[in-house]
Amino acid sequence: MVAQSTIILFLLIHLTISIGIMITKDPDKPTMKKILLIEDNPNVLQNTARMLQAEGYMVITANNGRHGLEIAQQQIPSLIICDIMMPEIDGYGVISALRNNPATTAIPFIFLSAKSGKTDFRQGMELGSDDYLTKPFTRDELLGAINAQFKKQEIINTYYKQELDNLRGNISKSLPHQLLFPAIEVMGLADILVKNYHAMEAHEVPDIGKRIRKAGRNMHEMVKKFLLYAELESTENDAEWLNQIRNSKTTFVDIEISSCAKKIAENYNRNSDLNAEIKDAGIQISDSYLNVIAKEIIDNAFKFSSEGTPVDVLGRTEAQEYCLSVTDRGQGIEPEQVANFGAYMKFEKKLYIQQGTGLGLAIAKRLAELHRGRLEIESIPYEQTTVKVFLPLVGTLYDDI
Repeated sequence: MVAQSTIILFLLIHLTISIGIMITKDPDKPTMKKILLIEDNPNVLQNTARMLQAEGYMVITANNGRHGLEIAQQQIPSLIICDIMMPEIDGYGVISALRNNPATTAIPFIFLSAKSGKTDFRQGMELGSDDYLTKPFTRDELLGAINAQFKKQEIINTYYKQELDNLRGNISKSLPHQLLFPAIEVMGLADILVKNYHAMEAHEVPDIGKRIRKAGRNMHEMVKKFLLYAELESTENDAEWLNQIRNSKTTFVDIEISSCAKKIAENYNRNSDLNAEIKDAGIQISDSYLNVIAKEIIDNAFKFSSEGTPVDVLGRTEAQEYCLSVTDRGQGIEPEQVANFGAYMKFEKKLYIQQGTGLGLAIAKRLAELHRGRLEIESIPYEQTTVKVFLPLVGTLYDDI
């Protein structure tokens, strides 16, 4: 019950942070939508602003990309409409910067442009644009695009509120809210296919299909992690099960870990970054659970470090334990975050909100503890992080459950 309450607490805290101010607002109180219009043509800027103000929107304007980017980051508008060809910073530069800032990454973004080529449309789509209107556009086309984006946001916000209510009531009936990120991507890409298929070339459709498939796989992996963690928490007091897993053995440790590390490095296209030196030994853990531990801590190292920086995977015997050590030169972890490490406690969540939940490391930690081992984290922020998992060697455990 304590473990289950801890999971619920972490989920509620994380979900509350993610939806932020939406929870504190009165849902029945209407609010004026704030639209940022970025356009270097003064006539288009003025006429479009007046059109939107006549529809009841609060409009803020910028006459170049740099100014628009500054306003977006300061005022956090409800939606952004942006020209492509502009001085200083063009529209592509604006959306790239916004999508890399967690505070603005989810703001609906509509491109306005006199450019109507498929290449321009495709580039905007790949950078994260939600819609694309070609000049000259009609009033109905503009308002229709805006209403579509606000409707999508309303659906997402409603979903968040329902998820929060469900988590408060019964965690077993809900999945982590992080599943919503790939779900939103699937919805957005599918919407692009439906609305713009006629403007696409045949080879562009498979590309979107691959991105949809990747998002689906991300959701599948998250569900598997969530279920595995729940299983580990629910069976920790099962003496028979604990006896069974602690009597399992892995004998070809070097092959198991090396194979896992190489596969992960290939997935990130970083084969040359991997430095692996794995010694063989007999460990008191099953092949499958050892693979889970190795996969989570090695994947975490590649995920939070840059291409071209080394990831060291070392395995060796120390006293009566086997130590699997993984070191990366990535963002690092602050000392207080290491101290508060637990399920759904994500490191650097403000800067890396969509890159994972920390659940993988929590699973590795829990598995090590259930096998009478431990997981340790040593980190120098922005320099390097080392995650070590210690597991008992064969013959060093005794049945004292």
